[in-house]
This record gives sequence, structure tokens and C-alpha cells, in this order.
Amino acid sequence: MKHLSLRRRLFILIATLTIGAVFSVQVIIIRGAEKEISEEYNAKLISDAEILWTRIRDSGLAGQANSESEVDLQSLIAELPKADQEKILDYADMRGFRIWVNDKLISRSKNAPTDAVPPAALGFSDVVVDDEPWRVYSLQNTTHDLIFEVRENLTGRERLRREMLLGAAGPLVGLMTVLLAALFLSIDIGLAEMTRAVDTIDQRSEDDLSPIDITTVPQELEPVFSALNGLLEKLRRTIAMERDFVDNAAHELRTPLTVLKLQSQLAARAGGVQEQREAMEALTAGIARASTVVEQLLMLARFGTQDAPMESVNLFTVAQTSIAVNSTVAIEKNIALALEGDEEIVAATNSKLGSILIGVLLDNAFKYTPEGGSVTVQVVKGAAPAIIIDDSGPGIPADKREKVFERFFRLAGAITPGSGLGLAIAKQIAERLHIRIALEDPPNGTGLRVCLWFPAEVTV
Repeated sequence: MKHLSLRRRLFILIATLTIGAVFSVQVIIIRGAEKEISEEYNAKLISDAEILWTRIRDSGLAGQANSESEVDLQSLIAELPKADQEKILDYADMRGFRIWVNDKLISRSKNAPTDAVPPAALGFSDVVVDDEPWRVYSLQNTTHDLIFEVRENLTGRERLRREMLLGAAGPLVGLMTVLLAALFLSIDIGLAEMTRAVDTIDQRSEDDLSPIDITTVPQELEPVFSALNGLLEKLRRTIAMERDFVDNAAHELRTPLTVLKLQSQLAARAGGVQEQREAMEALTAGIARASTVVEQLLMLARFGTQDAPMESVNLFTVAQTSIAVNSTVAIEKNIALALEGDEEIVAATNSKLGSILIGVLLDNAFKYTPEGGSVTVQVVKGAAPAIIIDDSGPGIPADKREKVFERFFRLAGAITPGSGLGLAIAKQIAERLHIRIALEDPPNGTGLRVCLWFPAEVTV
């Protein structure tokens, strides 16, 4: 399923929040207006009751129990223009009154109930008459035993409320349309810088790994493009290393292959049995050296991408296995080989790659240790679990110990044949396994000590 674009996600999120905020404000405004209108209408009811009392008092009807009369509004407004009559009658339908003297109904409006409906409670009350809701205000004058009731049909208030909502809907829809259009345009303008930056990257050639200029990108995107620049730099270094590796590998393979060609020609020309035997032995040794170079090159290339899941591994067992697999050369050269240390030490590593790492270092030690020499492997527990390999070979000068980890580097004047890949492979495996590797002088001062410090615990 395709994910929504950043532009669309931003628009949906901000539009939702904007619409919600606008509608919330609109609801608050309408509720406030409704409250104000309700209070205004209630105040009008109180004013109408007081006006009734003033008119009754001035007309001298206070305290008189006359017979019930119904006010004929139509006759009172007969002389007004027809348009004004319609407005007054429409308003009068929503309003009514009743006047009580000594608990007797003496006057009421045409739309007010008869005395069959008793007086309402003093103050404000809501009643239903003939299925119509009314808001009633009742005012009592105890001195003259008068009760004035003024009432308003709540249908009018509800109609006004609907008119307010409908009246606000049009401007609200127009406002939301303008806001959403402005929002979409703002997001589009805001993302234009990112789009231009992406287009610039897309137009690059596959060989252009130069850093991206982040001075023109928005501040929020600087971390993204800075990380991308870091990735480009790593990729540039990796490609450069791979190119150097291919060039160096071609150079290193050219020599043993040329030697093999010459040795095969000499073997073909050899006349006597002894001469043929010597030529074949030289050819076999040349093939072995070429095979070693090819195997090391393949190993070096493979470890660049190989996964290395970490696990808890017994270092003594790993060292013991590596010695058993790689001890052929030591036996042929009569090298004294020893394994010492704690058999219970556990470290975080990969058993397969760890065994290959120790095997590469042992092979290097056996190769440079003279016949009758010694190689000692120690498994120790210090600040971190460690494996230490000491040999009695010629050693490596202190100022060259970092250089020997580079691919194809060989010490000047080295007599022992080699490709200069052994320690480079060891360094690469150690880095993948988070193992710290260092070259030191052994305690007796002769030969070389290789130290491997392993992580103590598996980290996820």
C-alpha cells in the first residue's frame, strides 16, 4: 500500500485541526449569542409585566374584580398600514399575557389560555399548552392581590436559533474554503525548497558524490541533508577503497600468474627426471601461493558485506578449534605451539568469524616464525576478555605497526613470501566484531605480540 505524501499528510493534519478550531470557536460564539438572546428575551418578559402593572395602576383597575375580557388586538391596530399589522400580529402570536385579580382572570390576550389553566408559579417557568412550549414570567402585587403573567412562545426562539445557524453557515463555509486554499498553497510553497533540493540530487550523475549544499535548504531539513552528506562521504570512501582494492588485486595477481607461466614453461622444457621434479615442485609452490592470494582476496571482499550476529562464545574453545585447523604449518616447521589460560572465559563475538580471525593471525605467526621457534596463545580475563598470540619471529618495528594493517602493505626487505593481506583481513574482521586489535612487543622482547580484546556482553 502506497503511503500518503508529506504534502498530503500535512494538509490533512493541519486542515483537520483548523476546521476543528474554527467550528469550536463558531459553536462558542453561537452558544454565547443564544445565551445573550435568551437573557434579552427574559428581560423583555419582565419589562412587559411591569408595563402591564403600570397600565393597570394608572387605569384604576387595581383591586377590581371585573369579568374576564379578551383583548382584541386586531381592532386596536385596524388603523395601521397593512404591512405593519402583519408584523404586529406575527409578533403577537409569539407573545401573550393574563391578568388575575383576587384569583380571578380578568384579562388575557387572544392566544393565552383561559382560567382553566391556573396561574403559573411566581418568577420564570416553562409550561406546555396545547403541545406548544411557553416561557412564562409571573409578577405578583400582594397589595392589590394582582398577578400578571407574560408569556413567550419558545418556538420563536428556536426559529431564531435556526436562522442564526443558517446565517452563520454560509460565511463559515466561505471562510473554510479560503482557509483550506491558503493552507494548501502555503504547504506547497513551504515544500518547494525541498522539492528543488530533491530535483538537484536527482539530476546528478552517478559518479557525482560531492556533498550537497545545505545553505539553501530549510532549517528543518538540514539534519536530513547533513546525514545524506555523511552517507555520500562514506559511499565515496567505500568506492575509492574498492577501486584501490581492484587495482591492487590486479597487480598482486599479475605477479604470481606470471611466475606460474614461467614455471610451467620451465617444467615443459625440463629434460632430466631430477630437473622435471624440481620444476614441478616450484610450479606446485607457485600454484599454492597464487591460491592463497586468491583465497585471501575473496575472504577480504566477502567480509565487507557478511552479516555477523553476536553471541556468547567460549574463547578458549574458539582458540583451541583454530589451532587444530591451522597447525599444519607449525608441525612442518617444528614450531612449539602452546595454548594457555582460563578455559571458562566467555565473550561476545561471532564464533565463525572469531575462529577465522584467530586462524588468520595464527597463519601469519606460523609463516614468520622460524623453524624450531614458538607460538603461544593465551586466553586471559583482564579489563575485557582477551586472546594474546606471541611468536618468536622477526617482529614488526613500532613505527610500522599501523601500516601493516593496510591492504598489500609489506615491510621492506621481507624474505617470507606473502601478499600483504593477512593483517588487513584480521583488522577488517576485528572491526566487524567490535574487537580491539593491537600489535605489541612480547615480554621477552623478541618477536611479536598480537592482542585481541573482545566485548564482554552481547549488545542488541
